[in-house]
Amino acid sequence: MITLIYNLEQKDDCVNVKAIVEDCVEIYPATNIDPAEYGPALCETTFYLDEDETLPKDEEDLIDYLENLNLDWKVLPRDYDL
Repeated sequence: MITLIYNLEQKDDCVNVKAIVEDCVEIYPATNIDPAEYGPALCETTFYLDEDETLPKDEEDLIDYLENLNLDWKVLPRDYDL
């Protein structure tokens, strides 16, 4: 689940997105009693638009659109400079 979009860059049909994505990094490891707990992280992904396809203008619609794409997000290092 995407919480916040930090940056979105589009060049022709290529779109690069940096966003806070839930449940991406392990916060607490699993124990004999409890499962591992995961939390949000700054992530990045790139995808391509189909011909004549445009991105939604509204942020909520854009988040819904991105979530429906089932993208593979790459976790960025904590010291990543936006």
